[in-house]
Amino acid sequence: MDELVWLVLLVLAFPVMAIVALVLSLKHRGRIRSLEEKVAQLDQRLQAAGLGQIPPSEALVPPSPPGSPLARFDPRNAASEAVSAPGEAVPPPPDGPGTTGAPPLVPAQVAGEAPRPTVPEPAWMQPRPPTVPLRERFAGFEERLGARWAVWVGGIALALGGVFLVRYAVEQDLIGPLARVVLGLLLAALLLGAGEWLRRVDRKDGFAGLPAAHVPSVLTAAGTMTAFGSLYAAYELYHLIAPGAAFVLLALTGIATVFAALLHGPALAVLGFAGAAATPLLVTSSDPNAYGVAILIIAVGASALAVARLKRWRLLALLAVAGMAGWGLALLAFEVPQATPASGLIGLVLLALTAALLTPGHLWGPPPGRRPDLVSSLGAAGAVLVALAAAVHGGVAFGPLAAYVAAALGALALAWRAPAATLAALAVALTAPVILGVWDFPPDPGSAVAPAGPVAGSVPGPSHLPLGHFIAFGFALAGVQLALGLLGARRAGRAFASIGWAGASSLGAVLLLVAAYERLTDFEKSVPFAALGLLLALVLAFWAESAQRARPSGAPAAAFAAGSVVSLALALAFALEKGWLTVGLALAALAVAWVATKRTLPGLRQLSAGLGLLVAAHVGADPTIAGDQLGTTPIFNWLLWGYGVPAAAFAASAHLLGRTADDWPRRVHEGLALLFAVLLAALEVFHLAHPDQILAERSGLFETGLLASIYGAYAVGLLWLAEVRARPLYGLFARLVGALAALFAVGTLIGPNPFATKASVGGPVFNDLLTAYALPAILALLFAARVPASERPTRLIARGLAVVLGLAYVTFEVSRLFQGPVLDPAAISSAEWYAYSAAWLGFGILLLALGLWRRSRTLRLASAAVMVVTVLKVFLSDMSDLEGALRAFSFIGLGLVLVAMGWLYQRLLARDAGARKAPPPAP
Repeated sequence: MDELVWLVLLVLAFPVMAIVALVLSLKHRGRIRSLEEKVAQLDQRLQAAGLGQIPPSEALVPPSPPGSPLARFDPRNAASEAVSAPGEAVPPPPDGPGTTGAPPLVPAQVAGEAPRPTVPEPAWMQPRPPTVPLRERFAGFEERLGARWAVWVGGIALALGGVFLVRYAVEQDLIGPLARVVLGLLLAALLLGAGEWLRRVDRKDGFAGLPAAHVPSVLTAAGTMTAFGSLYAAYELYHLIAPGAAFVLLALTGIATVFAALLHGPALAVLGFAGAAATPLLVTSSDPNAYGVAILIIAVGASALAVARLKRWRLLALLAVAGMAGWGLALLAFEVPQATPASGLIGLVLLALTAALLTPGHLWGPPPGRRPDLVSSLGAAGAVLVALAAAVHGGVAFGPLAAYVAAALGALALAWRAPAATLAALAVALTAPVILGVWDFPPDPGSAVAPAGPVAGSVPGPSHLPLGHFIAFGFALAGVQLALGLLGARRAGRAFASIGWAGASSLGAVLLLVAAYERLTDFEKSVPFAALGLLLALVLAFWAESAQRARPSGAPAAAFAAGSVVSLALALAFALEKGWLTVGLALAALAVAWVATKRTLPGLRQLSAGLGLLVAAHVGADPTIAGDQLGTTPIFNWLLWGYGVPAAAFAASAHLLGRTADDWPRRVHEGLALLFAVLLAALEVFHLAHPDQILAERSGLFETGLLASIYGAYAVGLLWLAEVRARPLYGLFARLVGALAALFAVGTLIGPNPFATKASVGGPVFNDLLTAYALPAILALLFAARVPASERPTRLIARGLAVVLGLAYVTFEVSRLFQGPVLDPAAISSAEWYAYSAAWLGFGILLLALGLWRRSRTLRLASAAVMVVTVLKVFLSDMSDLEGALRAFSFIGLGLVLVAMGWLYQRLLARDAGARKAPPPAP
């Protein structure tokens, strides 16, 4: 109970602190104004006397009296110029701003002598930078605490108090509904009146207040929020006023907020809009109505946009646009009744307000500029997005669809009338295909079941629109965008407008074609759509030539040409089966790169790289490209075409683009070519191991080892290419793939280990052990040989991995010769255990021979490590586990090998010592 009491007291302390701070600030305001007037009078008297402002350091120390020893060194004493010893030259007083002290003391200079240099003062005598007194620090903190923070906290407390007062009255049923609303409006009127009275008093007294905490503005904002909450409660909670009256009252409150913001500054407008927009969240209802929220948001948003236009407050305009669009989407997310039409209404009103108030050079908008306008573009895009969400939420019924069509055509008309809002056409291009993608078809006429095929699964209902409406919508919007795109690109006076129209029209038409193809065919073969793709390619090609003649700069022509190439690739994909969409887009990227080498059109190189990235994204969504219909033939299956053709296309694109520049589009194509080659190898291995399900989670020894071998060979080849062609990207990719190969190689020791899985490894020599351990070990040595000597850690890791894999291969191969294709650690015999020692000794001798031949100290050290492991095995295991002749042979063989190795090392060391002592050859 005590904790609850303290919590309540702590909450009540905030408004009390705010009120106390407000009273104290008003009490001391007159005293501060009196002090400011006295300082101003003193400054005027000093200016009239010709003295100006006296620095503090001079005001505290009086000038030296004439005749004193320091008089001639005091620059403020007029008699110092006449006081000088015979034969001495008195240095003049320092000149320049900020000079307040006497010049440095130097020995007197006798007439006729050479000038003596002035010795600078030591560091400890230099003046220290001024420090802020502790009193001033506390004064600044006191100002922030008492004059700023307290005002803001108080304003927030008052605003929330006005809203929560209405809510508390509702929950406790203290008074009647009408009285509750009247009290809320009275509190709002008192706050607004207090803010206006303080504003006039401050203006009369010449007190402007702190910019970050203007008390009249805070009070006015709190009153505005309270008024909005009260009126909204009267309409939504108690139904005291009709929707029309609520709209009028809220609109009048918004107009009052407009005038208040014009008088009190942008802070009031931002705070008032935010508080009013949050009112539906604070004042809840058991029977919500989306139209009430829409009316409130429209009234507040219109008021804020009007203020933003009059005062040119860009931040307020962006806040209002975001608030209206956010509430339009929130109504749909909260599943409020009548949310679909209310959200569509918000979208249409937002578009109308954007066209009337925010668009430069249009109606009451700001003056036109030379660049695209962000605020108007975002306003139109937000309106189209809200209308799209309403249409999708409503199942593409006639009403929501009509609202979206009106918003889309309105955005296109706005972009046509105002060049600054050209980017609004891009919003239509991106959202219109979504309508086709979610279109819900009715069942077949005369049938009680839904149609079969790609449009199966639709539920009969009144919201379904027939196929004719689907086709009319797609063709109408595509035609409008194509026509406006060509005409807009030719008539636009600004370069950005012409590029915007060309890009938006090309992108919109292509996306509409893809969306219709997906909805009607489910990405199956379709000759009609292939014909439509070919027709669109021809139209865009003609548009490109026309735009090139109208604008020699070539930017719009590049956009149309890119759309033509993409449409041609889509036609190829539509006409062929399986995953030819990926292949078609890759070939489109190659075609765009080829066009970029023939025509110097801006943006084509970047578009080619963008198409390549789109192919990569599509492959990430569907790695098999063609689903389960890959074929059963190893290597020569659909994967070879689905990944091989894009890899070759990207390599050719990189070669074409590299003729003119080594920029990021070329490097993107190079990276994609390398990536698709690696993916092709990996998926071919998966297909070879699991033809029925290549993405199976299980992985055996053969599959893992083959991946390690392929990745290792790929890394070695890329290192060679990096040296030959001097391409750092190849070297970077080689190291990445090499790390992947090492990961798979280590995986063969941990996961599908033959002793752990007890699976068959195959024949005596050509088996899974060869691909899993021997080949990766050899490739690791080759990789280490290719890596530059400066990367010593990488070389050591690669060589160490080769030794481990080689030793594992020798061990498992010996076990294969004794046990057959299935290895079991429990079935190891004494002879097999002895053979391990002999095989390890042979492996160590082989490493030593390679080290001597290659003059590699690393290989010799690896041989020594293998020998140490063998010695430990012989003395710790063979001595107790082996018996008879096998024990003797184990120790005899180990001794002979060790003696031979010692002799070789002695010869090696003696030869190295002789080479170091030999005299250098005669010149």
